[in-house]
Amino acid sequence: MRLGLLTYALPHLKTEQVLHGLLLRGGWDIEVYALPFTPRPERKVLFQHRPDQFAAAHPAGIARRFSLPYREVATADDIPDPPELMLVTVGALIGPRLLERTRVLNVHSGLIPAVRGLDAFKWAVHDGMPLGVSLHAIDAEVDRGEHILSLPTPVYPDDTPATLARRHYEAEIALLAGFQDALRAPAPPLPGLEDRPARKRMPAAVEEEMLARFPAYLDRHGQA
Repeated sequence: MRLGLLTYALPHLKTEQVLHGLLLRGGWDIEVYALPFTPRPERKVLFQHRPDQFAAAHPAGIARRFSLPYREVATADDIPDPPELMLVTVGALIGPRLLERTRVLNVHSGLIPAVRGLDAFKWAVHDGMPLGVSLHAIDAEVDRGEHILSLPTPVYPDDTPATLARRHYEAEIALLAGFQDALRAPAPPLPGLEDRPARKRMPAAVEEEMLARFPAYLDRHGQA
């Protein structure tokens, strides 16, 4: 069965990790589609909650190594004959034409519908919300598509922002690479989560507040 993976045409860590996870599991004819990457202006960040995404192998090299089809496209809508199922490993815009022709799955780094949008890890800590990752189908709204499965991220009393962020990121990779298990056993969003608006990038001043609130977050959510 064909499975598409949508990434950027440059070295990308999440793509490398998800591809390796998929290849270890087997069972799919994987096709890699790469979009152009537009650099964004650098932002002041007090805490980098994700590893350097550009310190990685190029998806074209991985595709060559494992004899996977690799194609660079100008936009997602330009994929000529998309597989019936695709995974996305980057924050690219997915146009309506592709969504009309195939099902596109994404893992959001927050618990839908309570923690939506950008910098989900940081906003969850800042707002005292539970941490977790959510597999969902992409549609026209931000983190609003069909919910498939959410998994909480364990929080421990001796966590630091760095250890918790690493564990949270690893859960994101594992859920996307293991999407088949989630499709076989889907579940509604976790109970007790309020539907909240999607957030934008966290400003540096608010990020400082988030870090100051981290000890209280551990007191509330850490597992003794």
